[in-house]
Amino acid sequence: MMNLFDLSGPDAIEIVPFPTDRDGLISFIQKRQPVLLSGVHDALPFIRSWDYEFFRNCLKSIRIQRKSEDGIYHYLGFERISMTDFDQVMATTQDGYALEPLRGQGVSQDLPPELSVSLPAFVPESGFRVSNLYIGPGKNKSLLHYDETHSLLMMLEGRKRFILFSPDQSECMYPYSPFSLKALLENRVVDSRIDCQDPDLVSFPKLNQAAGLTGWLEEGQALFIPAGTWHFIEAEGRNVSVNYFWLQNSLKDWLNQPLLDFWIKRRAIDVLDQLRKVKHKLSAA
Repeated sequence: MMNLFDLSGPDAIEIVPFPTDRDGLISFIQKRQPVLLSGVHDALPFIRSWDYEFFRNCLKSIRIQRKSEDGIYHYLGFERISMTDFDQVMATTQDGYALEPLRGQGVSQDLPPELSVSLPAFVPESGFRVSNLYIGPGKNKSLLHYDETHSLLMMLEGRKRFILFSPDQSECMYPYSPFSLKALLENRVVDSRIDCQDPDLVSFPKLNQAAGLTGWLEEGQALFIPAGTWHFIEAEGRNVSVNYFWLQNSLKDWLNQPLLDFWIKRRAIDVLDQLRKVKHKLSAA
């Protein structure tokens, strides 16, 4: 059976030392070029002791999501459970993937001082959105999707396999239409319609023209994913990672796919939300 990793192209991802200056990633940002960064623990000493045991002892509770029927974590529904219960999930059913905001948008609990997150020099404070903690039991998979922000994913324990497709391959990724009301209501803003475990080249023939960039994100490395880059990530065993999302896009980026679609979809969802509020007020009246 074919999977998405079979669409790997001939190029290998570049590996460079973790930048320590403000413009350390600027050439990769301007070229929209993904890159692996080595030496994370030396560049960011505050994460040296961060592994599963550290967070198990540090956190009282954690926000998790459950697998959907297709085995994918869709980042839609979350529940907060005690760290003791999550530890039990990790050891038994393995039906749960943790996503806990540590800094920025969405932080919902008082975190201990040892979980203080510093920004790398190349992440501008003005554009910073959120830093998330991710903990998975293994075999956890993402959707094939893109983000409107740049992303830096740091591997603290375990390893993850990834495949990336550049923004100019968006037509081959079969995103949901910005004019599909059903997709907008389901919040399908950045997702692909492709089943990553069993890509259907008959229904999605342009997928056969795609050439992905694949590799492994190893412990102590970070993966820079430029805004608008399609990606699918799958963990091997127990895994702990922390990321940064930040906005640093030019007008040119917003005028090209897939970020142009993203802008249209977000405006459409805002309109739908306003219509819901009006309907609610009318019903209440």
